Amino acid sequence: EVYRNPYADTAEDAMPEDIKLTAEQNEAFSDLLSKYKSGKGAVSLLFGVTGSGKTSVFTRLIDCVHNDGRGVIIMVPEISLTPQTVSIFKHRYGSCVAVFHSGLTLAERLDEWKRVKAGDACIVVGTRSAVFAPFENLGLIIMDEEQEGTYKSESSPRYHARDIAKYRAAYHGALLVLSSATPSVVSFYNALSGRYGLEVLKHRYGDATLPEVTVVDMNKELPNGNAGIFSTELADAIAENFKNKKQSILLLNRRGYHTYVSCRSCGHVMTCPNCSISLTYHAANNRLMCHYCGFSLPFTDECPECHEKKMHYSGFGTQKAEDELHEILPEAHVLRLDADSTMTRFSYDKKLKRFSDGEYDIIIGTQMVAKGLDFENVTLAGVISADQALYGDDFRSYERAFDLLTQVVGRSGRGKYKGKAIIQTFTPENEIISLAAKQDYASFY
Repeated sequence: EVYRNPYADTAEDAMPEDIKLTAEQNEAFSDLLSKYKSGKGAVSLLFGVTGSGKTSVFTRLIDCVHNDGRGVIIMVPEISLTPQTVSIFKHRYGSCVAVFHSGLTLAERLDEWKRVKAGDACIVVGTRSAVFAPFENLGLIIMDEEQEGTYKSESSPRYHARDIAKYRAAYHGALLVLSSATPSVVSFYNALSGRYGLEVLKHRYGDATLPEVTVVDMNKELPNGNAGIFSTELADAIAENFKNKKQSILLLNRRGYHTYVSCRSCGHVMTCPNCSISLTYHAANNRLMCHYCGFSLPFTDECPECHEKKMHYSGFGTQKAEDELHEILPEAHVLRLDADSTMTRFSYDKKLKRFSDGEYDIIIGTQMVAKGLDFENVTLAGVISADQALYGDDFRSYERAFDLLTQVVGRSGRGKYKGKAIIQTFTPENEIISLAAKQDYASFY
């Protein structure tokens, strides 16, 4: 039988390279291997700083489970993280790797399900739906970036992948490994209280060190004559990085051009009739759009309430930041990664490949650039507006902000080159920012 394989072009290695673990990694691996061999359906938290080599630890563990002839599920929080993960494991294990996520066609999903059911695929990589992979002899479940809210399904059937994974691990006598540099408070509490095992990686792999982090007070920029999105310090750092032929990753967790449109005459704010949130202006098609339900309408400078032509933009998103970046550094090749620029199938994969090949100098994007990216030549990470993450309407906004800031800072300096990171904020005294800058999860908890 011939199966439709969405990742058929991913290269496979005939002789996968041996993974060398540090003493710290080896201790974590040995403890996890012992829990796996106990067959008790254990749950363990693998907690390590960004760049500490958590993937290497659980890859060694997968080797052992794979050699035992048992199935493995590897979950990532977003579809955008699957290409790199699939590439890692297809290089190592070849055609026995299957992929489960909603970005595949129904026919491709059916074929991948059939391959697992028939025993032709023994390792599944995917998003939360991968937890349902039809393994009869499941041995290991890896839940990478376990703190992410995307593991929870808000539509029917409602479930949290972590809960399903715990049930499956108990049923099959498998090991569940929750992996993160910023674990959820719930998981960390369970680990400290003894409900979960706890393995800690305190240092980056090899000679790599954590980046040097600078927090920039944006309140001082306007008095000094800078009304732009980028502080003088961040703009200079980007230019210096470009001059040194190094790459940069910039986070702005708001897509679009302007995030708020109102009338200066009567104060009317353009909001979504379905969601009651402000509409975002997109310059590419001159439309106002709702990022929650998809509602949109053409932009006009006439107010629908008072009919005065005094509509005013405020706020900024990735499109405006990209334009300003071109003004600051016109010779640089800038790649914007957000939901608008990656709408076509596999466009995210292809663009990341081009960045990896050195065709782009700078990535600017939403939270999809904050996790999972591992490029040796990236030596600068910038957070354009930390305040957007800090002051949300979610009671866990501080937890999510710490996670996002810590993760994006951790994209810098992951190889042989020393990295730096710059966080822009109007509230530099905020404790969450200083803890994220130091990657101090223990104090945050």
